[in-house]
Amino acid sequence: MTRALYLAAGLWAAAASAGAGGGSTVVETTTTESADPRAAPPAEGGPTYFAEYVQRTAKDAERVTLFADGVLVRKTTTDGKVDMKKRKLAPAELQSYVAVFRATDVEEAAGTFESGMSGDELPHFRITVTKSDGHTWAIVFDALAALTPEAQRIRSAMEDLRDSFGKPHAAPGDFPPDKLVPGTILRRRDGAEFRVVHFDEHAGIVELKGLDEPYSQFFKLDRLAASFLPP
Repeated sequence: MTRALYLAAGLWAAAASAGAGGGSTVVETTTTESADPRAAPPAEGGPTYFAEYVQRTAKDAERVTLFADGVLVRKTTTDGKVDMKKRKLAPAELQSYVAVFRATDVEEAAGTFESGMSGDELPHFRITVTKSDGHTWAIVFDALAALTPEAQRIRSAMEDLRDSFGKPHAAPGDFPPDKLVPGTILRRRDGAEFRVVHFDEHAGIVELKGLDEPYSQFFKLDRLAASFLPP
């Protein structure tokens, strides 16, 4: 496979129809990006999606797109058969992913990571993330490539979205007080891990400190399910 395999990436767009009984339709379009993963031109009228994940082999393909309206679409093509799934993220769940894709300095994850291996069965990936001004940046890699921690965090978030179809989502009841004792490790949806520092049961506030971050964050108990996996 050549390095040019991912110079073209797909872009999904959502179109909504209003009126009584009206519904929404997701359509597929394509766009050509520049060779520099940080230098793609802004989409006209602003970005229509937050992030897109594309995986390809010689025969199969998979595309996962998180649209700006919170709609998540997964399209897989296997042996010529196409399967498409769609779901709407809850506001709190959507915000937890937006916080990852629009985090300060997140663009440092951009780059091309290649193992140097080739073969028809070796999966190749491209993750494209939009900025608020419409510009995009990307991570390009193959299944055997080593990623930086920043790039791996974006990949983990996208694969969590990819695997979220058909799985029950965490609920506030999945975080009982007896599971939030100091020292408990909680895993955020993007793969980052946090240690419980303190839980104020009366106020319903949990203090967490990232294992790789030197500061504490405070979460309402009923919002933990939107951002973290159950302990």
